[in-house]
Amino acid sequence: MIRRDPAAGLEENLVRFVHVLRRLGVPVNPAESVDALTALGLVDLTERRQVKSALRATLVKGEHHLHLFDLAFDLFFLPPEELQARVRERREARSAREAEAREAGRELRFQGEPLDLTPEQLETYTRLGELQKERLKDFLAESSAGSKVDRSFQPLIESIVRGHLERWRRKLGVKRRRTEHLTGDETLDMVIEGTLDGRGAAGGGDPLLHMDMKDISDADFPRAARLVGRLARRLATRLSRRYRESHKRRRPNLRRTIRSNIKHGGVLFDLRYRERRVARPRLVLVCDVSGSMARYTAFILEFIFGLASAVRGVETFVFSEELERITPRLAAGTEPSARPVGQAAAPAPLPDPGVLASEIIRRSRVWGKGTDLGRALETLVTEHQHLLTRDAVVIVVSDTKTLGADRAAELLGRIRPRVRDIIWLNTLPQEEWNDHRTVALFARHAGMYECYTLAHLERVIRLGVGRNVRPR
Repeated sequence: MIRRDPAAGLEENLVRFVHVLRRLGVPVNPAESVDALTALGLVDLTERRQVKSALRATLVKGEHHLHLFDLAFDLFFLPPEELQARVRERREARSAREAEAREAGRELRFQGEPLDLTPEQLETYTRLGELQKERLKDFLAESSAGSKVDRSFQPLIESIVRGHLERWRRKLGVKRRRTEHLTGDETLDMVIEGTLDGRGAAGGGDPLLHMDMKDISDADFPRAARLVGRLARRLATRLSRRYRESHKRRRPNLRRTIRSNIKHGGVLFDLRYRERRVARPRLVLVCDVSGSMARYTAFILEFIFGLASAVRGVETFVFSEELERITPRLAAGTEPSARPVGQAAAPAPLPDPGVLASEIIRRSRVWGKGTDLGRALETLVTEHQHLLTRDAVVIVVSDTKTLGADRAAELLGRIRPRVRDIIWLNTLPQEEWNDHRTVALFARHAGMYECYTLAHLERVIRLGVGRNVRPR
C-alpha cells in the first residue's frame, strides 16, 4: 500500500511524503522522520488505516495541522492509476490556462506592448464577460491613442488595469497560485495543490485559520477575534533561549552541577537543573491604520488588545500620515476603583472590546488617512526615544505601502541597533512582495513575515522571531 511505483522503496516514499508536508508548512524534523519509519515497521503496510495512524502519530505535532496531513495523505497514497490520471488532469488544466493567458496577453496591450500582469490577473480577464472585456480593451485603445500619451504612461495604465482586474478576481473567486510551495515534481505538486485547494473543505480542519483576515464574515469574527487574542498572547509570552536555575528536575545544568560538587571530590551528589527563562521584553507596537490597511482594522485592533492583555506596559502606537500614541486609551478601565479606607484597590474590568475599539477609532486623528511611515518613525525616534532600549521588541503591522520610503528605511536602520528586535507583520501576500520595492527596503532592517491569515501569525510564533525573511 505504501509503495507509489515499482522503483520506489518504503524509505523513498516516506521522504517524498515528508517533503510534501514541509512544503505545506507542517514542521517535520529528521528525528520524527526516523520515528515514522520505525512505526511503519510495526504496522501492517497493507492496512491503510494503520499506516495513516502511524504516520499521523509521528509526523504531526499540532491539532491545526491534522487536516492538512489528512488531505495530503489521501492524495499522496492514491492508487497508481488514479494518481497518474490526476497528474495528467493537472498538466492539461495548466496548459489550457497558459494558452488562455497568452491569448489574453495579446489582447491587453498599450501602444502595441503587452502589459505586465500576473497569471491570476490574466486568468481573471479570461473569465470576464464579453461586455467587460470590450470595455477594458476600449479603455486601452483610447489611452494608447491620446495626443500627448507616450510609453512613459504605461506604468500608470498598468496600475489601473491591475486594480480593475484585482477587484474582479476577488469577485469571481480566482485563487492565487502559491508557486513558492511547489517542488518541480509533477506528482508532488499535484498533491500540494490538491491539498491547498481542499484545505478547509467540509469534513475537518478549521478554514478560518487560512482565510484572509479581511474576508472573515461577521458571523465568524467573534471566534477569529478569540484566536487572534490567543496568538497575540503567545507571541508576547514566548520562551527565550536563556535558562535560569530551577528546582524542577527537567534539564541538567552541567556547569553548576560540577561546581557545586567540587567539595565532594567531583562525585555528583548534588545535581542542579535549569529551565527556559520566560522572556518579558518591552513591547513597542506600531500599527498602520491608513486607508490601504482599512480592511485589516478589525485584525489590528484584536492584535493590539491581545498584546495589551498579555504584557503589562506594552506601548501602542497607530500611524498614517503621523504617529499617535494610544496606550492611555487602552489603559482605560484599569485604574483602581473606589474602595473603603484600609482595603486594597481592586482594578476595574476592561470595557467591552467593541466599545473600546469604537472609542479609539472615533477619537483618533490619524485613522484612515494616507501613509507616511518616515514621519511616524521620526516622531517615534525624537519624542519616544526612551522606549527604544536593548530589551525592547518593536512590532510593526503594515503592508509597507508608504510615502517617503527611503527616509523610513533610514530611520528604521537607526532604530535597529538600539532595540532587541524589529518584527514586521506584512499583510501583503508574499507573491506580491517583488512588486513593491518597499518590502526589500524595509526587510534590510526588520524580520519580514507574511501575515494576512491566522495560520501565518501562528507560523511566525512557531518559527520564532529574529529570522529576517527577505523577498525572493
